[in-house]
Amino acid sequence: MGECLGNVMENTACRVAQLRAGRLAPHHVMPYLPVSLGMLRDCLNGMVDGAAVSSESKDGVIEYVFSAYADQPVGNGVLAVSNCVGCSAELDMDGEILCGACFDGFRQELSALAEKTGWPAQAVYEHEILYLAARQNGPVVAESLAGASRHTLRSMKKKLARMAEGRFLKTEPGDKPGTVRYSFPPLVYPQNLYRGNQAVIRAYPASVMEDLEQRIVRILFVLGGIFIAMLALAFWGIPFPLLVPAFLVVAPVTAFAIWRHKDKIKEN
Repeated sequence: MGECLGNVMENTACRVAQLRAGRLAPHHVMPYLPVSLGMLRDCLNGMVDGAAVSSESKDGVIEYVFSAYADQPVGNGVLAVSNCVGCSAELDMDGEILCGACFDGFRQELSALAEKTGWPAQAVYEHEILYLAARQNGPVVAESLAGASRHTLRSMKKKLARMAEGRFLKTEPGDKPGTVRYSFPPLVYPQNLYRGNQAVIRAYPASVMEDLEQRIVRILFVLGGIFIAMLALAFWGIPFPLLVPAFLVVAPVTAFAIWRHKDKIKEN
């Protein structure tokens, strides 16, 4: 991790910790930076010294305690700064946390890291899930998140399982047999910050890898269904030589339509 990237993440975490009376999870920094939860966790772990900053597990979710801010009142809303968190230069617009020079350096180091680790593939769905979860009160279920997202239920469950393994959320049995509820630390994630973060993350080719994998799986699944339907029609007496040309026409058209289809999350 480069010096500029590490400095920006650490300084932002300190500002958010001050807003939250000294206690935060990696989630609480996500709305302000286009990075992954893993990157923030690694950064925060590097800040832990057992005195000024310590880490602990609360309900299975990793949290960090900044002792200097422990006695301050908990703030409301989102982080607002008038000076760049990277260099303290005065900012021109409300809602910004980085000046132009620091943002350029930040982006350059993000780009270099993306080539080595492929972090955008995780960050793109982590931000989406946190944005959607922030709009629901209390624990959420995979079905509600999947219904409002670009992902299938199966894919959403896999993503939530990865986040649970990273100690980014808590899982517990749902109200009905066989269901699971997922609890995130309370989070405020405004739409404008979400759109800005996604615009940066999606500029990296690695961000689309998982989406491409999902589309390929969908194509194979649908083509498999068409092929089975063709066999069924052949069984019911339709000549197989007539079905093969039809399959050769329908299959590529269907695959192209699935490939071109762009899913959108429900932001409102």
